[in-house]
Amino acid sequence: MNPIRVGVIGAGDVTSTIHLPILTRRSDLFEITGLYDLNFGAVNALGERFGISVDKRFSDVKEMLQNTKLDAVLILNSGSHSDLVTLALQSNLDVFCEKPLAYTKRELHEIREALEVSGKHLMIGYMKSHDRSVKRAAKLIANEGQPRTVDVLVLHSSGESQLATSERSIDIPDPSANLLKEFDASARSIQNEALGPLADQIGSFYINVLCGSLIHELSVLRTLGLEITKIDWVERWPKTTDTNSIIVMARTADDVRISLRWLYIEHYPEYQEEVLWVGEKSSHHIRFVSPYFLRVPTSLTSITSESGDLQKTEFGSYFGSFENELEEFYEMVVTSKQYGSDLSTGEGDLRVMQMIAQKIASTENLAMGGDLL
Repeated sequence: MNPIRVGVIGAGDVTSTIHLPILTRRSDLFEITGLYDLNFGAVNALGERFGISVDKRFSDVKEMLQNTKLDAVLILNSGSHSDLVTLALQSNLDVFCEKPLAYTKRELHEIREALEVSGKHLMIGYMKSHDRSVKRAAKLIANEGQPRTVDVLVLHSSGESQLATSERSIDIPDPSANLLKEFDASARSIQNEALGPLADQIGSFYINVLCGSLIHELSVLRTLGLEITKIDWVERWPKTTDTNSIIVMARTADDVRISLRWLYIEHYPEYQEEVLWVGEKSSHHIRFVSPYFLRVPTSLTSITSESGDLQKTEFGSYFGSFENELEEFYEMVVTSKQYGSDLSTGEGDLRVMQMIAQKIASTENLAMGGDLL
């Protein structure tokens, strides 16, 4: 197994606490040959921390892509990813892109065109769909028919509360005031394009909660064989902040009912997520811990009943989902076979998130436009 040469785009907390520790430890699979971020102070800080030499640190993404020998890139920055994905594909590179792939239909169209022309491969970063407990549940469910109901509950604490459980070992320099203005302007532009006038009411919520977090739960449901096709009911609260909680009642094409409860509780001490799949004779209960616990197992409890007998089994794995995901990305690059979530996944995710936004607008009697029309 020869390592592939990767360029890393983004030098934020997720890169620092998750991806770079795995990439540097798994030197059998990966050689970091470039690290880029507009915040060059963060690049230098992470370069020093992870032994990335000065000649492999970049403040110009085109310079890294065009003048560095790369096999693939990992796009890990916050904000919109579409321009970077398109540029990497045009540079003839396979791409790993953290969720979400896109916020708008235009972005997806541009990525689709670049992907078709390049002939390369794209994987979207949904680590939970690579979790061994989730995959085991999917295998069990495949033999058990349609569920009666599926319920998802997320207790989402603040970002700082979650990072307290991470291996963050350095303080990353903050972006400059000019960069922050640039980021804000870019986010606002994307919100307007996606939502039209609805951006004034739920722009940040759409970006940060729907596309930034709740989208993960779609990947788990998809791994379990469930695709949402209709949104029946939505409620969010409180409506005066950007970090609302939300409850969504949805269903699949074959009428499986799904509830999604995403609750933001800023000072809650620990992130928690549960997925409960309930059938006529069985149930499967998946419980996730904070994503920053890289080797704390996701637990799966399965209960079945046959002829009056009860069987209850527990499953967990010390193989971390982020590392499983990167191993599969490596396989995709070296074999040229698609692994993990692809463009069609990104298209499906965007469709569901925009259906939720439409339902919010109709429920709250708000004007909408952009992609929602």
